[in-house]
Amino acid sequence: MVRIGVYRCAAVCQNHNPFGAPKLPPGTRHQFLRSYGALASFVGLIVAAALFARSFGLFELLDRDHLAQVIDRAQRVNGIVIWFVLAYTLMAGLGLPATALTLAGGAIFGTVLGSALNWTGAILGATLAHTLARYLGSEGLKRLLGKNATKLETFSERLDFQTILRLRLVPVTPFNLLNFACGLARVPLRAYVPATALGILPGTIIYTFFSDSLIGGAAGASTHALSRVFVAGLLLVLLSFAPTLVRWWKDRSAAAAMLLSGILIGGAYVPPLPARGQSATTAQHSTSSAVSGVTFDHSVFDQLLRRHVANGLVDYDAFEMSADFPRYLNALAQANPTTLSPAEQLAFWMNAYNAYTIALMNQHHERKSIRNINKTFGLVSVKGPWTEKMARVGGQTYALLYIENEIIRKQFHDPRIHFAIVCASMGCPPLRAQAFTGALLEQQLDDQAREFLLRSPAKNRVDVPNRQVFLSPIFGWYREDFGGSDAAIGKYIAQYYAPGAERTLLTSGNFTLKETDYDWSINSRAAGRR
Repeated sequence: MVRIGVYRCAAVCQNHNPFGAPKLPPGTRHQFLRSYGALASFVGLIVAAALFARSFGLFELLDRDHLAQVIDRAQRVNGIVIWFVLAYTLMAGLGLPATALTLAGGAIFGTVLGSALNWTGAILGATLAHTLARYLGSEGLKRLLGKNATKLETFSERLDFQTILRLRLVPVTPFNLLNFACGLARVPLRAYVPATALGILPGTIIYTFFSDSLIGGAAGASTHALSRVFVAGLLLVLLSFAPTLVRWWKDRSAAAAMLLSGILIGGAYVPPLPARGQSATTAQHSTSSAVSGVTFDHSVFDQLLRRHVANGLVDYDAFEMSADFPRYLNALAQANPTTLSPAEQLAFWMNAYNAYTIALMNQHHERKSIRNINKTFGLVSVKGPWTEKMARVGGQTYALLYIENEIIRKQFHDPRIHFAIVCASMGCPPLRAQAFTGALLEQQLDDQAREFLLRSPAKNRVDVPNRQVFLSPIFGWYREDFGGSDAAIGKYIAQYYAPGAERTLLTSGNFTLKETDYDWSINSRAAGRR
């Protein structure tokens, strides 16, 4: 008996280390390491994808203004359909937010083709996410759970076709989370893919159909756009109640109650009016504390503009070699614009935008096009130059996109600013060879408007015989700033035309509005005006 006990003790000790953890047989140990290695690879892949997306500015697509600019640039990419589906597949497959792509699909391709491409990309992305989670993470997660792994199996059994379909139909269900959960639970593809394809179809069509309003409505806050945003939100909320309504269809009182709840929640879904849509009274109130009479000295920048800008063309090399230009930028960095009057503040921020645009071009030593800065894979400027935080103003660092949309447009509500701030491109209004000042601001802005509208026929012109108005894409990008409709845009620009046939046509609203081409080549003296 003693000998048998010793043998048993030896056998047990061979499978245990000194610390009490069981030793694994060689084959089991290899499988153990492989499972946890795969799980670590899965987690690392998702984290790496998120860091990659952040570094390339993909999360900034959630900003409506940046998204609108990327949409405009993407339309010029060859083979955009293939690139779009590929991008959608990778973003959804790696757990990145693809809502911006859904909206972009509707804006670029229209409702029918956009819905088809969004749906295709979403299905492929969901399948990719499921596959990655299943083959890289499921076995490691099962081992990590240990005795609790049976709960994972129970969860998998519950995720049948009908359950996944109901979860997909509810728009508030996290799309990416469900993709990974189904993969980790090893839900069979024969149930997962059909349920996903059918479940996401209604929401995809709704998002795609209302993409212009979900972008433009939130951006411009026009009555028409907001009404469509309300309808989109209402449909999405009602869609989330669809399974319950179907289940309770015999109980009319319950169905009526659910429908009423959907309507009430749908009203709450309408996003609040963005700050840019606030009234001019509010904007004036926000600057009412500014000390009247206080000014900022822009004379250094004014002299630089007068020496190195001619007919809107910039000598970037001269700015780069100037000792005065860094001195002006340093003054902007140390300034306190909140002490200025509203007119002085607007002049200050427009000068800052124009100065730092020049500085951005020189910082990257770009001499062909501003869109070459931060270009992703040499294809599309997803992050773009306007999101790079490099403008030091008032002790803080801003991106040009923030200065334009969150400060200049949001606080001052003056459409003429689009004729004054310049993006270093030939398609932009010509850069003024004079710094803006509060005292001369009204005259300067009117001069900029007339210069851009009346003296740039390649960008803006009125064809009276054919009742056509050709305008720069600027009026499309910032449509809401000019009234939100073709007729409103016509009436706005009519004020800069002398009485006559052109002005009459513009004020009538009975014309066809067409966009001219936008020239993104650099507005430099070396390149010359085309």
